[in-house]
Amino acid sequence: MKVMGIDLGTTNTVAAVGSFALPISAEDSRTTVPSVVSFLPNGSTQVGLAAKRRRCLDAPNTIFSAKRIIGRRWSDAETQQFKDDYPFDLVENQDGMPVFETRAGQFDPGEIASTLLSSIFGQARHFPSGIDATVVTVPSGFGDRQRQATRAAAEAAGLPQVTLIDEPMATAYAYLRVTNPVRRAGVYDLGSGTFDFSIVDWASGAPKILGFQSDMALGGDDIDRRIARWAAECVLEKHNWDLRNYAGIWGALIAECERAKIRLSFFEETAIDLSLVDPDGPAGSEKLPLQREMLDSISDEVVRNTFVTCDRVLAEANLRPSDLDAIFLAGGSTYLNKVREGVEIYFDKPGRFEIDPAEVVALGASEAPPDA
Repeated sequence: MKVMGIDLGTTNTVAAVGSFALPISAEDSRTTVPSVVSFLPNGSTQVGLAAKRRRCLDAPNTIFSAKRIIGRRWSDAETQQFKDDYPFDLVENQDGMPVFETRAGQFDPGEIASTLLSSIFGQARHFPSGIDATVVTVPSGFGDRQRQATRAAAEAAGLPQVTLIDEPMATAYAYLRVTNPVRRAGVYDLGSGTFDFSIVDWASGAPKILGFQSDMALGGDDIDRRIARWAAECVLEKHNWDLRNYAGIWGALIAECERAKIRLSFFEETAIDLSLVDPDGPAGSEKLPLQREMLDSISDEVVRNTFVTCDRVLAEANLRPSDLDAIFLAGGSTYLNKVREGVEIYFDKPGRFEIDPAEVVALGASEAPPDA
């Protein structure tokens, strides 16, 4: 049986079969696909990287981060916070659920997920041996309504024999293949939209979760917005030009700050290119330098907040950081130097990333036993 594992992420989605992450982008061989769906004026729909490029051009009709509110009711605090933070026309339907009002009609978060999954499966089904079953990952903090909505989205997309598995369990199964057995490990999963910390125990032979907590509103997106606020303040002070006045320009600034953040994982200094944010900006404002030291300062509170969650999980399990034999890293935001340094200081051991943190959850899902 060929099982496809899918890490349906808040910001990016990855699919894998066995030890192979599928190159499912239509444009190149990248394995991560932006979790973005855009409804075009001509009536067509774009998914992934092409849709992400429309975030600043057509913000109300380009939906991203929908996973944050999948299965949520309109009255939930998470939904109302999402409504305040994102540039969508989010309204309440007759069932008391949030839906996105777009030029193509109303879509709930599950329908956005289904459109994304359908596109991915449409490409993955050409895998030489075919796909017999699908394992879709969910955060451990997902409740019943969120899990049901995720399963329904996968089934509506046509995925065969859908099973759900918790993300830290998927990470554990991926590492079982490449590491010597460990008695107890922490899974530190910092994505773009959420943070999860879990303790996985192998004492009985099969991995089981001893404890977990999720922060569904903490991730790399928060760092991007903090960088954007810092950049906007710098530009306002120097040029009397406020980048926050227009939603499209503000969205373009966040996107450019995300790119600068990624570059600083490899270089000590980069620049935020403001000509890509607003070509009509004042002369002399095209480049705003950003050093890794400044990024570390800007991201410090977000990183420290992850360890507040770790504190709670360890306390509930009656364990100390030193009681964990290994720390497995997952999620694209763990590429950040500040995050890896913080993990090593807190746990007194470096985080493990022999497996690409952006792919590890999908890889593990594809390798999990059927009854996991």
